[in-house]
Amino acid sequence: MKRILLLPVLLFFSAALVFSADYGFLIEQNFEATKEEASYTPAFIPWFSWNNDRTSVYFSGIFSVKYYSYNSESSAGSSGWVKPLLTPELSRFAVSHRISQRYSIEAGRIEYTDAMDFTASGLFDGLRFNAVTSLGSISIGAFYTGLLYKETAEILMTAHDIDHYEQAWNGDFDSYGASRRAFAAVRWDIPVGKTNTLSAEALFQFDLNNTDDILNSQYGEVQMAFYPTNMTEITVGALFETMEYKNRNFTFALGALARAKMIVPGSLNDQLNITMKLSSGQGNDTFTAIVPISARTQGMVFPGTISGLAYLSADYVVKVLNSLLIDGSLRYFARTYKDSAAEGNFYGGEFWASVAWQPFDDMRFTLGGGVFFPGLGNVYTDRTDPMWKFIAGLSLSF
Repeated sequence: MKRILLLPVLLFFSAALVFSADYGFLIEQNFEATKEEASYTPAFIPWFSWNNDRTSVYFSGIFSVKYYSYNSESSAGSSGWVKPLLTPELSRFAVSHRISQRYSIEAGRIEYTDAMDFTASGLFDGLRFNAVTSLGSISIGAFYTGLLYKETAEILMTAHDIDHYEQAWNGDFDSYGASRRAFAAVRWDIPVGKTNTLSAEALFQFDLNNTDDILNSQYGEVQMAFYPTNMTEITVGALFETMEYKNRNFTFALGALARAKMIVPGSLNDQLNITMKLSSGQGNDTFTAIVPISARTQGMVFPGTISGLAYLSADYVVKVLNSLLIDGSLRYFARTYKDSAAEGNFYGGEFWASVAWQPFDDMRFTLGGGVFFPGLGNVYTDRTDPMWKFIAGLSLSF
């Protein structure tokens, strides 16, 4: 009888050998200030992970409250701190299963970024199949955006998307969710020689909103990564987009990328990155500006997206200590199309610097700031003041 009673105990400790579970939570405090407004965002982020030899599960959520303070000259038309709503958000929920040594599948709210980081970037609801073959690795995924929080997803492809995004969240789901769009992506990373990699990706986006300005789009990307030395990586890429609007003509757009990453020789643990990105702007009824799925700004202070934009940047990162990271960047932005309302095509330059310090494994401080100088270009008027931004953050892990 005593041996039978020991059986549950033995099963419990045997299970601990084949899987492991962990959980915790983060407390984050983030502050951001610009000329027009300031915001303070405390957030509570619980997480849970479980895994065994073939399957893993990860879950995290965000409960945040964002306090805004507008100055009297802002478009909000008021000043002082504005009382916010508690914003719940499913951050990352991923179930991954390794079918064999070569094949795996992942489903849930998972990370996706297109090959050139032009089209879509962030967390999306969907699934992805990965295969490693003798001819390279293949990834096939299908994703949906309508359940994401709109301010995090930043899906701004049409006028309807922008209007919906600018409506304040009032506590219901209609004002919470992002634009309803689905997209599928197929990517093939092909080894070329001993070190180089050729990446080809096709993405198909479908508008599921019941509006008059429906936009479906397709993207083709080709990118080549060269490694001339073990301290240097050079990447070049090209993008071609086609678009179909409801009751409008077929249109297309182009994009290009060139990047060099170099580990700087010497005793410092530092790296220098030089990047050039450009995309077509409004030309005519057929040749037009790129419309990405994710409307990410291309500067830390400058507010423009990749659509109709060209920029050159130099980014320097140095790891002073194992716990201290410093980076700085210089960027210059230009417009790739003519605008009758402005004389020139040069927006101006931006400087940004930040520090990340992690004195303990469960504590991290971040501090950053920068300025965009419109006076270095000719798009803005001479009376336009420099734009600036300051950020500070504290993260505690438990």
